Amino acid sequence: MSDRARLLYLIGQFPAINHTYIFEEVKILRTLGFDVLIASVSPPDRPLPELSPDEREETARAYYIKSVPTAEMLLLNLREFMRHPLGYLRGLVFALRLGGCGPKQAVYHLAYFAEAVLIGRYMRRLGISHVHANFSATVSLLVTHTFPATMSFVAHGYGELHDPTATHLKERIRGSSFVRSVSRYGRSQMMLSCDRKDWPKLIHIPLGIEGARYVPAPPRTNPLCPTVVCVGRLAPEKGQEILLEAIAILRAQGRSLRLRFVGDGPDRAWLESRASELGIASNVDFVGWVEPERLRDVYAETDVCVLSSLAEGVPIVLMEAMAMQIACVAPRISGIPELIEHGVDGMLFAVGDVTELSQQIGRLLDSPELRFKVGRAARIRVLGDYDLATNTKRFARMLAERLGTQPPVASPLN
Repeated sequence: MSDRARLLYLIGQFPAINHTYIFEEVKILRTLGFDVLIASVSPPDRPLPELSPDEREETARAYYIKSVPTAEMLLLNLREFMRHPLGYLRGLVFALRLGGCGPKQAVYHLAYFAEAVLIGRYMRRLGISHVHANFSATVSLLVTHTFPATMSFVAHGYGELHDPTATHLKERIRGSSFVRSVSRYGRSQMMLSCDRKDWPKLIHIPLGIEGARYVPAPPRTNPLCPTVVCVGRLAPEKGQEILLEAIAILRAQGRSLRLRFVGDGPDRAWLESRASELGIASNVDFVGWVEPERLRDVYAETDVCVLSSLAEGVPIVLMEAMAMQIACVAPRISGIPELIEHGVDGMLFAVGDVTELSQQIGRLLDSPELRFKVGRAARIRVLGDYDLATNTKRFARMLAERLGTQPPVASPLN
């Protein structure tokens, strides 16, 4: 296999239960002839016994930056300075420039730079010259300013786009060979944040799921207590307070229902308190994160899936629920209207509008026929446009073109 078909996936945290699609993409790229190695800034989000067999095997091979003791990290940085002082100083100066005048940001970027040195040394040792970043683009950018390497990254949505100045989006795009946006909306926002000459670098290729894993359960026609599920991190940008208020409205209208939050995060305690204030604590369950296999069991017991986010990309959890033939309600923001056509394969509402959110949930709860019709169309939509293997092949073809190589595959990338 040609070394030019090798690349490093640098991931913010691997494995992470809410980002399993990244590893699935890596595995498909390997079947297409790419030699993909994984490095992670942070260690796994779960103890090893809780990982899947594939995750445990990959974890044993992956390179973890934050697992390197501080003293060793400093020693490796010193060695790199002694070996290549000009490159080291070039990267250091760039890191300080990114950090700006604030001492806190300067410290953060010095830490990013120290991590970038470890990644660059790792790539050099393995003969890898390209790093592809998922949630770790700043570290990758510093690698390219310190070592003879190229980079690319994925723009998923809120994390990269909500504050393009703070995330150095323009500099990231300028320093990349290409940037993958998972939505057309995301690509348009990056066009606003970079020079026009860099627009050709911005490529729209959606993510996807493995549809065969999501087999619809028999439709729940008249459940005594319908279940509404919200899957995702419990954090301010996810807007879960709005969903609690919508559930309170539906309860006040006399509807019997349960809300299940699947996920965890910094807002959990506050949301639990808010549910009590609204008088709906007995109708709300906080399940925490669950494994993908168990999540499919949760979907099988779900009548309506809801996201109430204030900011999003194109959520994988919506694709999963839609593939399970579950009617979904989501805000009309960013890339979500690219996934859901209102009234056809899901329901959309004006972001932040509690009244409209409650109305859309109520429409679905009141009509099993509408839930089934929308859910059936949703599955067709996801399997047709958001198939993981198909979209990863598109990405592989683009990756080969941009890196100037053709991976040794057994069949064309079509």
